[in-house]
Amino acid sequence: MKILKYVIGVALLILFSFLMNILFHLDEKEIDVNSTEYLPTPLNNKLEELKDIEIDSINELETSIFEYKAIFKDQNFELYFLDDLKVRKIIFHKGFKRILSSDLNVDQHPEFWLQFVDNKQTKFLGFQWEEGKLIPLNFPEIKGRQRFGYIGNDSLYLEKGLLVREFEFANDSFAEMENGSRKCYYTFGKDKSFILKKTIDYEK
Repeated sequence: MKILKYVIGVALLILFSFLMNILFHLDEKEIDVNSTEYLPTPLNNKLEELKDIEIDSINELETSIFEYKAIFKDQNFELYFLDDLKVRKIIFHKGFKRILSSDLNVDQHPEFWLQFVDNKQTKFLGFQWEEGKLIPLNFPEIKGRQRFGYIGNDSLYLEKGLLVREFEFANDSFAEMENGSRKCYYTFGKDKSFILKKTIDYEK
């Protein structure tokens, strides 16, 4: 009888130890809430894309690059370095739309691009801050083959180290499509010259 009680006691002890071991391992596994390991693959891909996006404009009125911040407001272009005002320039063009910043020629001197639209006419201005001076840049006009069928609705943005001007065209008999949108891609060199690298037409 004593032997039977002993065997039953040992069996209960083993069973209790087995159950406690299972519970311990269930509590042991922790998930890092900051990790993307457990996110679905498409969401992981989206997070990786967000890491690669280069922000060139804080909003339509303000842009930032290196330690510089440029603001356009009330026809005034203001450039700050570490919140210290470096220059204020009055620009009399109407219809301000957007400001961008870049360092396309990789010379550590920031460039600033301003877009104005007045009565459906688009004007782009460029400046470079170099050795304490705001230097005007001769932004290229669209001409020749690129201008055929031009009807406006321009936009300006940066793409893979190039400055892109995009606009709509219509009734261009020389294009693969008579109506659509056209992208003109420009490089900007250390000599402050622009070179048209390519033009792409596409249907909207």
